[in-house]
Amino acid sequence: MHTHTHVPSRRDFFRTALGGALAGASVLELAFHRAAWARAQAPAAGPQLFDIEKVADGVYCALARAQAMINSNAAIFVNSQDVLVVDAHSKPSAAAALIAQIKKEVTPKPVRLVVNSHFHWDHMQGNSAYKAAGKVDIVASEPTKQLMQQEAEKRLKAALEQVPQQIAALRSRAAKATSAGEKAFCAEQIRQMEAYQAEMKSFSLELPSIAFAKSHIIKDRAHDLHVEFHGRAHTAGDVIVFCPQKRVVATGDMIHGFTPYIADGFPRIWPKTIDSVGGRAFEQILPGHGPVHHNRERMIHMRNYIEELTARVEEGKRAGTPLAELQKAITVASLKSLQSNGYQKFLEANLYKYFPNFGPATPLQTNVNTNIEEVYKNLERA
Repeated sequence: MHTHTHVPSRRDFFRTALGGALAGASVLELAFHRAAWARAQAPAAGPQLFDIEKVADGVYCALARAQAMINSNAAIFVNSQDVLVVDAHSKPSAAAALIAQIKKEVTPKPVRLVVNSHFHWDHMQGNSAYKAAGKVDIVASEPTKQLMQQEAEKRLKAALEQVPQQIAALRSRAAKATSAGEKAFCAEQIRQMEAYQAEMKSFSLELPSIAFAKSHIIKDRAHDLHVEFHGRAHTAGDVIVFCPQKRVVATGDMIHGFTPYIADGFPRIWPKTIDSVGGRAFEQILPGHGPVHHNRERMIHMRNYIEELTARVEEGKRAGTPLAELQKAITVASLKSLQSNGYQKFLEANLYKYFPNFGPATPLQTNVNTNIEEVYKNLERA
């Protein structure tokens, strides 16, 4: 028997080796982080993990630069005496870096409130750094606290078990690399993965100290902050943080600029949850990943995409169409939601920006196929 030894390409590495370790990230989110890994080779690359953008008076968004292990964005609300931060990234060191950056670039006021928008690892594994920095309350919905208790340590253990094979694959690539750039790329990814592995071996789960069913309102002289559960969506416990005076909302991964991750999601309910959030009077959206949204257009596109895709998959599944056939039939071109007001081009522009090695191909179909499989599996979730 002839045995063919497959040497993984960089695309293979991100699509397969990182698949389990980055549970909770969509294909496009993986693309986002992979490209920044490539950017880490650049001479201008520095240790800073976030770019802080002012969104309104006293409201900022810390936009995560890509790392080998993804970090979430963080919404920052400066209160009269302290600071509330939404989401805590993939590791304590990233949260500690943001605490220092907030003090340097935003305000010397201490962070006293942290909101976990949902239970995924890249939004809450840095909680302990906020606890270590001083007195802080961590706020989440009751389902999120329960899911953290049930899933966080188990998923982290599974992710860490994959790291050695990912590092081995990178070392193999480096040994075969013919350019200094490729060798440097591999070396940087190995460095980041080894650092993550070392840090997270001693990880201690920090659970929310305030868990609520529907809402938790913080009234401050500067503004009001409404932490609200509107229904199941990306997970069973997604919350938003809405500031009526500043007309902004932080949404975690319920609403962002990439294709959704639906493996823990509720495809039938998700669009209705977005509709409920849309009833709030906001103008700007601070998402869990990707750029700030300065209007509602992409929120509506994402909502319509989930609704249309779910209807198409449901129709096919009821007719007995196999999953593989649905993935052939439901194409990017056939989805009206993707063709609306340049939404397909918007998604592809983000993908090509952060995943340039895809070239002129149309990788969006890969993402759609993943979403079809996720919807197919989760169609009955309520």
